[in-house]
Amino acid sequence: MPTGRILDLAAKSQEVNDNEMPAALIYFQERVPVRDWQELFFIAVKCLYAEFPDVINSLCSTDPTRNLFLRTNTIDMVSPKKIAPIIYLETNRTSQQILKAIKLIFSRADVRNPQMRVELYQPLYPPSKRPRNQKPVLHLNQTIEEMLATLDAMETPKNSSVVLTHASNRGRTEPQVFGNLFFVLEGERHGPFANEKNRYVALMECLAELYPYQILKEAGRHINSEHRLTLMKGSSYLYFREPVELPNNLFLDKDFPDRVLVENERYYLARCGLYFESVMLNA
Repeated sequence: MPTGRILDLAAKSQEVNDNEMPAALIYFQERVPVRDWQELFFIAVKCLYAEFPDVINSLCSTDPTRNLFLRTNTIDMVSPKKIAPIIYLETNRTSQQILKAIKLIFSRADVRNPQMRVELYQPLYPPSKRPRNQKPVLHLNQTIEEMLATLDAMETPKNSSVVLTHASNRGRTEPQVFGNLFFVLEGERHGPFANEKNRYVALMECLAELYPYQILKEAGRHINSEHRLTLMKGSSYLYFREPVELPNNLFLDKDFPDRVLVENERYYLARCGLYFESVMLNA
């Protein structure tokens, strides 16, 4: 059941306070929990695409100079998410821009009473407001060498720590492989996650955004204890069992046992110059 303030997208006024965050998207009678405005935007447009594909297609643009939120490629997009095989959503938008974009889709579809609402709440510990390093703009038609050359001239983030939760006994210096339900990176907490695979994918997405040079450099290199590659660029991912798309046209394979996922995490964190801080859950 909803527990926070409900924002009805059919209402004329859609004011959102700066300290309010989305807890869930409610579409008809289904409530889908979300982590932030960007995830809410992605899920909302995915739902609307299933119902109004022609409207979504009509809003897409191939012109990179147009400031639209739906595109047929990811050129010059900051934080794209794939909606359909050739449709990408720019999720790097403010809460007001996101609400306005969703209402635009309903308007184009001539929906008079949209059954979509947003559940809002005020977090006790608001997310950090300090700016992240600017993500470079890369083009999909660049080779990996050209991408690395672009990124090599940019200042990379300072070395920092990663907090990984785990259920382990006291006295052990290395994190255990099970119970890693969240992580803290660059001062921001991510999670909780339902399982190891979800945590692994979310961590790799963060690393690909914060440390693009280091992650791109590792594409096609890391072979883990199962003697399989974990990260590839472009169409090379086709042989992956469970491919997941990361920024900069990279693809990750998440079909590994939990122990191997943690092994992969340690490898990529080390390549980014990060070190572990363990959190005891069973203290």
